[in-house]
Amino acid sequence: MVFFEIDFKPDQLRRNCKVSVDKLKKTDTLVETGYNNDYTVARVPRFFAWKGIIMTNDFYSQFAGNSIKASILSVEILRDDLIPKLLGDDSSGILYWAGKDLARQFPVASDDDLVTFFEQTGWGHLVVITTTDDLITYELTGEPVARRSATIKSPDFMLETGFLAEQSALRTNCVSEAKITFQNRMRLRISVTIDHNQPIVNHDPATPIEIVRPQVELDDEQPEEAQ
Repeated sequence: MVFFEIDFKPDQLRRNCKVSVDKLKKTDTLVETGYNNDYTVARVPRFFAWKGIIMTNDFYSQFAGNSIKASILSVEILRDDLIPKLLGDDSSGILYWAGKDLARQFPVASDDDLVTFFEQTGWGHLVVITTTDDLITYELTGEPVARRSATIKSPDFMLETGFLAEQSALRTNCVSEAKITFQNRMRLRISVTIDHNQPIVNHDPATPIEIVRPQVELDDEQPEEAQ
């Protein structure tokens, strides 16, 4: 049987799945990994995991290239009302982990692709402020940031923060973590720290998704030159 590996934090597994990690470790379905001390890796049969792994690029391209925009109201209800109620005080931490998981499903090849992906997901306009060997600083602005800040007392951007952390990890092959270093009603800065002393082991590089670029529509009729 073919298996896929899915990683998760043990403490979140206990809270959300109501399953004892110690009990699961007694089975043959869990293995340890050097990926990160905070994670445990589950080996899941292929028929359970194929949709989330094989269909990722098709899923992205279908919706990114769709001219019909998703309802902002439906997204905001889920993001800022339903999810915080379901997760409670653990919302920020779990959203950070969820952002990392999304990054592994939707890896991008470059900063330009990352900017495009943020625009397409409705997360805002992303700009790379500074880049060094061990630190990348991003700034997130735009209408989504301003809208959420104006309507929500304390908007949570940990999904985006975790996403940026893991995108860095995938590209540098080193453990990377991110945090918000500045935030007001119009923009926020996210700093990603890359730990070169913790290389990711036993990890196959993911194939980046093929970013759907916005198409510029040209007029069929060109203006006639002045006689």
